[in-house]
Amino acid sequence: MVALLLSKPIKLGRFTADDNGTVEGTVTIPKWTDPGRHTFLLKGKESKLTLSAKITVRPNKPHLADTGEDRSLVMVGGTAALLALGAGTMMAVRRRKHN
Repeated sequence: MVALLLSKPIKLGRFTADDNGTVEGTVTIPKWTDPGRHTFLLKGKESKLTLSAKITVRPNKPHLADTGEDRSLVMVGGTAALLALGAGTMMAVRRRKHN
């Protein structure tokens, strides 16, 4: 499975499903990614199944002082949730194919 950001195709990571079809992983959106709307895509290499979500990348503010405001954890958490959702969707599709 590969995770991509589609505005300018950027490979964000490569993941392997376990025997149940579950995929877990974390990706980081590069700081140089243009602000705006993007599509995050998970694509199964063998299964050819896909899952996509619209995301918004906010402008990278200049770093003046550490005020404790860091949204990277929110983005990583959101991405992890998307990966978990994708894994669940792929498992459901596989179960339907086998039944």
